[in-house]
Amino acid sequence: MKIGLCGYGVIGSKVKELTCIKNDFEVVKVFDKPIKKEELKDLYVSDYKDITNDPTIDIVVEAMGGDELPYIIIKDALQNKKSVVTSNKEVVSLHLNEFNELAKNNNVYFMFEASVGGGIPIINTLIQNQLVNNINHIYGIINGTTNYILTKMEEGKSFDEALINAQKNGFAESDPTSDLEGLDMVRKISILSDIAYHTFINVSKVNHKGITKITKEVIDSFNKDGYIIKYICESINKNNNVLLNVEPICIKKDNLLSNIHNEYNCIVLNGDNTGLLSFIGKGAGDFPTSSAIISDMYYILNNNGYKYLNLNNQVNYIDNMNDNEYLVYIEEDKKIIKVNNIEKYNNYFSARIFRG
Repeated sequence: MKIGLCGYGVIGSKVKELTCIKNDFEVVKVFDKPIKKEELKDLYVSDYKDITNDPTIDIVVEAMGGDELPYIIIKDALQNKKSVVTSNKEVVSLHLNEFNELAKNNNVYFMFEASVGGGIPIINTLIQNQLVNNINHIYGIINGTTNYILTKMEEGKSFDEALINAQKNGFAESDPTSDLEGLDMVRKISILSDIAYHTFINVSKVNHKGITKITKEVIDSFNKDGYIIKYICESINKNNNVLLNVEPICIKKDNLLSNIHNEYNCIVLNGDNTGLLSFIGKGAGDFPTSSAIISDMYYILNNNGYKYLNLNNQVNYIDNMNDNEYLVYIEEDKKIIKVNNIEKYNNYFSARIFRG
């Protein structure tokens, strides 16, 4: 199959590298900024329409990041009856419903395994699983960057040192705001909830809190009390009342999530027939993400892409489902207190005690 590649950064270049050792695929055109022209030589095109309008191209791979231009490219490709594979969680979380309908109307596939969980095959698994299970609870660590940072802080590094290490290792962007403030996980938990609850989540309804207030002193104090701080996303559906949170959480040291380190992710699904299912793997890096893209390409090659999704269920968004307990770090006293209401402690770092 002939591939048109949009975006030749860390992920896009690795996709091209992997297709070179797979006889089933050939990258024939690459769209990117003019700076890549010399490197790409005859493959380079300066206009994405040279890819989306090319009748010989079977699959368009979008690996650019961002929303505006990727949205235009994906929409144009689907309308031109080309299957699309993307790793772009931002554009998927904002436009999945539209892309799903365009793919259905044009009898092609829209595939986005690489948008959540890096190399973990969670999207296809969830699509198949929800056919026989009512998924009512999704939670876990689905951002490799922040998990790496928190791991290094557990090992004694400061926040700034851990962030610099993450950037040097290719786990964090030069501007890491999306990861540190939880926007990356907001998009990912929205996508998983779309599939599980047969709806289209409004990402603005996901409550999120960043991790920039976490210090080494906070980490050490929580450890002494028997807790690990992890950056967790959680989605709960109770009778179509949906609660969505992304926040630092206090986890007991014997919990599975407390033992997920560095760039690894862990995603847990709770189904009414299966109970808890846990998926662990690398959630950041070029090889895990690009391998998920190649996997989607093989699904298309075998005419076995995702079934068209039903995203028409209406849900209610709620802010709280149960009483919560929090641990608050009081800086002046260098101690932790347990409270049920954190309103008067807003100036301090606090984290909810995880019950999952």
